[in-house]
Amino acid sequence: MDIIIALLLLGLIIFIHELGHFLAARFFKMPVSEFAIGMGPELYSYYTGKTLYSIRIIPIGGFVNIDGMEVESKVENGFNSKPPFARFVVLFAGVFMNFMLALLVILGVTFASGKAIQNTNPIVGNVIKEAKASTVLKENDVIKEIDGTKITTWSEIGETIAKDSKKRDALDVVIERDGKTLDVVVPLTKISEEKPAIMGIIPEYKFEKYGFGEGIKQSFKIFIGVFEDTLGGVKMLVTGKVKAKDISGPVGIVKVVGDASKSGSSGILIWLLAILSINVGIFNLLPFPALDGGRIIFVILELIGIKVDKKLEERVHTIGMIMLFGLIIFATANDIFNIFKF
Repeated sequence: MDIIIALLLLGLIIFIHELGHFLAARFFKMPVSEFAIGMGPELYSYYTGKTLYSIRIIPIGGFVNIDGMEVESKVENGFNSKPPFARFVVLFAGVFMNFMLALLVILGVTFASGKAIQNTNPIVGNVIKEAKASTVLKENDVIKEIDGTKITTWSEIGETIAKDSKKRDALDVVIERDGKTLDVVVPLTKISEEKPAIMGIIPEYKFEKYGFGEGIKQSFKIFIGVFEDTLGGVKMLVTGKVKAKDISGPVGIVKVVGDASKSGSSGILIWLLAILSINVGIFNLLPFPALDGGRIIFVILELIGIKVDKKLEERVHTIGMIMLFGLIIFATANDIFNIFKF
């Protein structure tokens, strides 16, 4: 089941990417010989006289065949016969659709969930189940005193614990529960030797819906944050700060999606859809031969007046494709090694 969910998630992201190329090609009247949903042998196909629309047996991604991309092609209105700007738009359209998918998902989640507003009163919203305090404290308990210090706001809880936990493994706490005042001893939980012990309680939150303008602004802020984090990861990879054993591929993604699906929360999977879509978009935009970004570089050179021999360009993309396959094989082997710990 985990594999099916992962395939559907990745399939949607890749399908949206290819749909972008397809729509842009049709807009510029480029002939498209096939638009396929899925990969592998055909399950169903419909030919319009110009384009073959097919559904294939493996439910992951899809592809679009735009005529005229071959070096020697003489197809009327083919890809290479179009002006550089048209080719740029067609190449960029897939990445654009990935970013739009992510942004629409983030917009939907932002408006649906609203913003979390913390209650500043010292009321326990939840207790971390791994914390020792979970045997003593309960949701809705009101913290009145900690080691003789009066508590009136939530921030005072953290300040008092940080001060007293250096010397104690447990604290004397006065709480109010169901209208009754109780004196309890709350054990603290040590996370590491470097960090102070914690009580392990979470404040109470309420959720309010965003206004239209505020929701749009917050969604773009989240999108930009994920975008910047992804770029940061790419920078670490390029500069060698990411170890080879940490490079993950398709199998690793399936495992991440599977772990997310086991949580039972559809919200996590929806967020993962947005994050993966941004990752796929940025990856395809990298200026590497055979990727959309690599092809865009050659189009930009042409736009500024630098003409590159098409045969040379295709050789560069072929080498890039071989290198990409090698990277995918390496990443897949890495995933299998990390899963089974050979």
